[in-house]
Amino acid sequence: MNRPLIKLCGNRSLEDLKMTSESNADYLGLIFAESKRRVQAHQVKEWLDSVDIKEKQLVAIFVNASLNEIEDIMKNLPIDVIQCHGSETVRDIANIKHHFNRRVWKALPHYEGTLSDMKKYAEAADGFVIDSKVKDAFGGTGQTFDWSKVPCYIQAAEELNKTLFIAGGIAPDNIHQLLGLHPPGIDISSGIEQNGKKDETLLTRLEERVNHHVSVSR
Repeated sequence: MNRPLIKLCGNRSLEDLKMTSESNADYLGLIFAESKRRVQAHQVKEWLDSVDIKEKQLVAIFVNASLNEIEDIMKNLPIDVIQCHGSETVRDIANIKHHFNRRVWKALPHYEGTLSDMKKYAEAADGFVIDSKVKDAFGGTGQTFDWSKVPCYIQAAEELNKTLFIAGGIAPDNIHQLLGLHPPGIDISSGIEQNGKKDETLLTRLEERVNHHVSVSR
């Protein structure tokens, strides 16, 4: 199997960004919404002055943000992808994509209507992040969902020609189960953290398990 795309999300400090920038990740996520991992544009700008993120791409995560709020981030940082993690409508996604001329991913909660939502948002979104649905939380809960549904999401994304990431509670100890389903993308945050910080040991272990799975699957 090919290695899935890896997104390491929730970078909340210079130390986090230094660590993830040295990883094999393809995308580094920054949260600009109400969250314990929320960061400010001026902080990230300072970090990027001292960290070479190499060829990695930056993903900015928003929750029901206005165009002006997104603009404040985009004009200060080299954001490659905008991820909308709230209750944004298809029109909202289309407006964001048109206004900023960037790829836009829509995060969708796993529930009985997710496949229908993927088809609905496909006219505007470039990709999807499927995450756990926990009460009123917009992701970042560290809980997995029923991965038996992952193949259905993969098939739908392929038919719609969209990028797809699976998120929610992914960690070194369970990633082999998810890798067995061959997801095109994996989104990880709390699974590589200890005491609120990205942990080098957990990150190394996760990468080793991804590499091992890929090598034995060839």
